[in-house]
Amino acid sequence: MINKNEKQIELEFGKGDICIAGGYFENEKNEKVGLVTFIEQEPREIGAVGITTPYQEHKVGDFPVIMTFNKIESIDVVIEQLEQAKYEMLGIPKKYLK
Repeated sequence: MINKNEKQIELEFGKGDICIAGGYFENEKNEKVGLVTFIEQEPREIGAVGITTPYQEHKVGDFPVIMTFNKIESIDVVIEQLEQAKYEMLGIPKKYLK
């Protein structure tokens, strides 16, 4: 569920009701910008194909929450922190990688 208030947007995962899609677009300098988009959908099995399907074109403005990446290293940092959260939830403390 995507919860919004005046100060923040919370992405609450675990019900299969947020569709996540990754891809890229080219900015005005013809540079590739990576992106991950999030949009609400009807609940379904976690990991199942959502309302956006692979290789389907969309407008960036179609999504209420977007993460953009100008450097690949930034994607790595987000992945590392997601892994940290996963290990903490499993009760296996793992030192922060950075």
